[in-house]
Amino acid sequence: MTTLAPSLARWLGAADSKAPDHLWETSDVTAPATLTAHTAVLTITGMPRALRPRIETAMVLCVPSDSALEIPGADPLTADWFTPWRRSGGRGPGLHVACRQVLTGTEEEFDRLRTVVENLARQHGFSAELTPA
Repeated sequence: MTTLAPSLARWLGAADSKAPDHLWETSDVTAPATLTAHTAVLTITGMPRALRPRIETAMVLCVPSDSALEIPGADPLTADWFTPWRRSGGRGPGLHVACRQVLTGTEEEFDRLRTVVENLARQHGFSAELTPA
């Protein structure tokens, strides 16, 4: 038995309006309620480089909703899926980094992320803010 790729199955089923988009799904699946996505900019400067994983983990855990900034049809192998960190001056010895990341999510998600990031900034002496875009 041959299994068709999802895009090919969709193309072949286009002539029959009753055909499901995917052969493995039923056509009576209801879509989940959509949440209103907001955009915010996370700006960090002078952060000790060792805290990068903590900030990136906070972004994943606090803002779990899918990004609304996806470009339809974009090649996933060339998409920008990472936070662009760069070197920055900072207090004390060691290497420091900075970033400017555009995020989308709900207000509740942003409130959680803002709390975590501001607490880390206060504890470790760097500048961080999450502002609406």
